Amino acid sequence: MSLATARKSPGRRANGEGGRKTGFTNHPQWINRPARQLSRDNLDAAKARVTISVAWRALGILGDPRRVCSSPFREDRNPSFSITDDRLWHDFTTGEGGDVVDFIQRATNCTKAEAIRRVLELDGGGFANSPATMAQGPTKGTKPRFAYDGLAGLDLQPPTLREIIDLADLRQWPFFAGLQLAANRGLLRMADVKHRGEMHRSWLLTDDERKSAQARRLDGAQWVGDGHAFKSKSLRTDAEHPPGLADVLTADRPTVLLCEGEADTLAALTFAWLADLTDRVGVVALTGASKSIPRAMLETLRGRKVRILRQADPAGCRCALVWAESLHGAGVTVDLTNLDALTCANGQPAKDVADLLRRPAELENLEPIAAALLAGLNK
Repeated sequence: MSLATARKSPGRRANGEGGRKTGFTNHPQWINRPARQLSRDNLDAAKARVTISVAWRALGILGDPRRVCSSPFREDRNPSFSITDDRLWHDFTTGEGGDVVDFIQRATNCTKAEAIRRVLELDGGGFANSPATMAQGPTKGTKPRFAYDGLAGLDLQPPTLREIIDLADLRQWPFFAGLQLAANRGLLRMADVKHRGEMHRSWLLTDDERKSAQARRLDGAQWVGDGHAFKSKSLRTDAEHPPGLADVLTADRPTVLLCEGEADTLAALTFAWLADLTDRVGVVALTGASKSIPRAMLETLRGRKVRILRQADPAGCRCALVWAESLHGAGVTVDLTNLDALTCANGQPAKDVADLLRRPAELENLEPIAAALLAGLNK
């Protein structure tokens, strides 16, 4: 008896019971067992044969899996995705990474057990491309709207008063007017986000278009996976539409505060409230120092005044200069805030705008900071 014959179920043809196509032939019977019944040896053998590039192409993901390439999970104009020996992957922007099982889990938003099953299916000679198993995978030859859509199925809700207070306490901010303002504008939302099989209450920076969304845990812990930890989890990414842009365009706000990261964006809106500039000022978040300003955004910001609230670290200084050059080259009026000239209310140097809000001795100490940070924007 051949190995192929031995793998068939008794009384069934190779293509499945009654001749129904299964998507693969002569697959091992143990593929259909629960993941907990699979031996470690079987899984390790399958992972040795099913490389990340094999899974990449089986999922129909566009792009070329290489040692250094663009992320298949988000817009990545400056390649920051790495594949080592076709066995391990790492995203240097989000901090995520792992093996081929983690790659399939991340690409399809499935459970770990489902990802293992798919590795075994690939090792058996095929891939079950049914809607149930491939709902998140793009079709080969077509460009998906979002390479990874972590917002799909999430119940986004405005934050409750308790959640706003908890977030202010987490950030060590003395009041929450800016957070309430962000909620009113649709920039701040709450949801239960699943990560590695567990649900975490999270706060999201987005806008009413929902084209981009970044999630952070409301308990302040980081997202952890395969030895890597990262503060922010990208749920949906549209490089042409960063969080906050919809509010700027819809409300036609003449002034834009351009920030690096989610916390700085909420802090910037808080300072706009302190300076009584909320009607004029919108906030837009670029979610990392490696991000560039999309061409479409440059066009929409023309005619507005943009102030870049740069972070004080070397990467923040470099990216602020790059952003300023891009904006200036597109004919946008732009300037930068120098955080080196500002100190926190407690007298300590500020690393970023969010730092400036931390636990002042007196609330009044924040008013001169707001005036200096937003000087000249009331014209």
